[in-house]
Amino acid sequence: MRIAAPDGAVAGMEVKGAQTGHVTRYNGRIADVDNPGHVKALLAEGAFVASLSGRTRRGIGYRCPTCQFGSFVTTCSRCGGTCEKETP
Repeated sequence: MRIAAPDGAVAGMEVKGAQTGHVTRYNGRIADVDNPGHVKALLAEGAFVASLSGRTRRGIGYRCPTCQFGSFVTTCSRCGGTCEKETP
């Protein structure tokens, strides 16, 4: 499961094992955590589940022909023009 740090300033998270006392360190703001106990502990400390949707494809959005602003709706939020479907 992908877990995100509770704050952008957090560079890593540590979890102390319940049985052995071994400390596991997860580096970075987003970590792949396999241990369900570690997931539970990190969530209790304020971390949260990262987005599971991944990055969006270019083909599912719209592009304003006037200002070239990308959008997911047909009305441009920057200039108010009508956006056209992007081609992949």
